[in-house]
Amino acid sequence: MKKLILLLSIFSLLGLQSVKSEEMYVGIDYLNNEIETGVTNISSTLDEKDSGYSLYVGLPMSENMDIEVSYNDFGEASLSGVSGNQFKIGSDTYEFTATASLAVSATSIGVAAKQKLELAEGVMLYGKLGVHQWDSQFSVSSTDTSASLDDDGADVFYGAGLEISMSNLKGRIGYSLYDLDGEDIDSFNVGFTFNF
Repeated sequence: MKKLILLLSIFSLLGLQSVKSEEMYVGIDYLNNEIETGVTNISSTLDEKDSGYSLYVGLPMSENMDIEVSYNDFGEASLSGVSGNQFKIGSDTYEFTATASLAVSATSIGVAAKQKLELAEGVMLYGKLGVHQWDSQFSVSSTDTSASLDDDGADVFYGAGLEISMSNLKGRIGYSLYDLDGEDIDSFNVGFTFNF
């Protein structure tokens, strides 16, 4: 999968030769994320929602197709409790034996093909499909110990949204779903892009 991401990145860079510099764009999105942890809360405190951001560069390949390369920070999901609090993972029930907190955070670098459809002058509907290389960090801390574990992988993501053009500036709103080895991150975005 890493080779696929590398090939898509090289393809995107080769496309720069035929793209006018004023057609390229950069952007930033605010992300409102829900991170699927697989945990069902019983009496502990579970927070699977957090904010994040996405920084991206867009390279038009044609009038209706762009390639976007992005860096995404999805924020953090957490579970905390005191002795006696319970939670479930699948059909198994677990209980805290001390005050503790567990947290998972994730970032990724993605490459996507973005198809566009003009609805009206300056208003575009878009859909995107891509792959992303993700990194996640899992940490546990309690009153007497702490530990952490890192994981990474490559998976697909897809999304759709609406863009409104205002000269060299565009506003956009959308939704994307990122797969992380079978766990999902649902992400709603709002942001701006600037055309060179």
